[in-house]
Formats: sequence, structure tokens, C-alpha cells
Amino acid sequence: MSEAKKNVERTRHIFEEMARLGSNQPLLEAMDEEAVYKLSLPKGTPLSGEFRGRQAILEYFERLEQVLEVQEVNTWDFVGNGDQVIVLGDEHFVVKKTGRTCYSEFAFVLDFRAGKIVRALVIEDLSGVVEAFAPASARAASRASGT
Repeated sequence: MSEAKKNVERTRHIFEEMARLGSNQPLLEAMDEEAVYKLSLPKGTPLSGEFRGRQAILEYFERLEQVLEVQEVNTWDFVGNGDQVIVLGDEHFVVKKTGRTCYSEFAFVLDFRAGKIVRALVIEDLSGVVEAFAPASARAASRASGT
């Protein structure tokens, strides 16, 4: 089996286990000690920025539980190309600070080296999170403009 196929199978197994357990632990266990994790979020939220190293990524997931209540995650495609796997899916979640329920499609890009995840990038519309942590004046302006 090619390394690309092995990485796709590893990734599929990780996401199946996360769904079965209701936990991010399978992802954490698959990450290299020096891995980097990043969401496509602008500055200003507890989830913004790059999280480097397993301990920082663990802290990110602790923050995530404080910010969001994930209600449902669906994955529908796993595409591998060498050391990179892209997971396509969607999720429903509630932003705890506002109570707003959101739906978003995502692309989860994982880079592997020697069977371990060394980089994870989540590309997703998380505007509900951004809005919840924006200054009050920015939230009012956003509502007034309809965005």
C-alpha cells in the first residue's frame, strides 16, 4: 500500500474514532510532539493563532470546549496526495458565548511525516466565533450591515 493510501486510512480511522468516542484524543495521539495546529480565524478569539507542540494543541482543545459545543460532525471525503490528506465535511455547533447555532462546511488539511501528523490546518467559516469575541461596537456594525 502506498504511503498516501496509508495516510488516508490513518486519517479515516482517526475521524471514525473521534466520532465513536466523542473526543479529540485520537487526533492528539496521532500528532507529532512538535506539530502545528491552526484554524482559519482572524486574531481576537481564544482559538486564533497557531498552536505549536502537543501541549499547546491540548490547550487549544480545552479552549475549544469552552467556546463551542459541537453537536454533529460529518465527513464525506478523504483525499490523499503523498504526505497530505484533506478531509471534507461539515458540522453543527453552538457558540457558547452567544448561544448561536452555526452550520459550516470544512476542509481539514493534515500533513504527515513518518506516520505522524506534523501540521493541521482547518479551513472553515467560523464567523459565529469571530462575532462572539469581537468588540461590542464591531458586533453592532456587523448586524447593521447585515453581515
